[in-house]
Amino acid sequence: MTLSLGNPPTGGTTTAEDNSFTIRNELNAVQTITVWIADGSGNFSNRKLVKAIKVKYSDGTERAHGNQTGTSHSFKFDSGEKVKSMSIWTGLRVDRIKWVTHNNRTFDHGGKDYTDGKGGTEYPQDVGNGILLGFEGTRDANELVSLGSSFKEASD
Repeated sequence: MTLSLGNPPTGGTTTAEDNSFTIRNELNAVQTITVWIADGSGNFSNRKLVKAIKVKYSDGTERAHGNQTGTSHSFKFDSGEKVKSMSIWTGLRVDRIKWVTHNNRTFDHGGKDYTDGKGGTEYPQDVGNGILLGFEGTRDANELVSLGSSFKEASD
């Protein structure tokens, strides 16, 4: 049995129905992650946000949530590659996601304009042993509202 370490979702709240999601596979590591970045909706139209996230696992299964609009950015982990550090920036929405692997490869996408209250707060994630299992959070019809990550525990 795999023990996972969950980082609770940070960000805003939503009243949208069926707004919670979990993308996690306890048996297979994440192989590829794709995020979509675009201007936010409504009161958030003056900033870039993470609109959607899709995860492909090593067994070929895929899970996606959010509004797949805007510019997509993908990252494929090399065999055995682990996450060394990860942060998710959130305010009332998911602004940015960044990680660095033990191979010193970096994925860093989302809003990076921190003027006039934009850009959210950085939330470092506990990466356990570095094997990413997935994400959980909330969404509305337009973008991701909150996001947290799950990793294998360091003892695994």
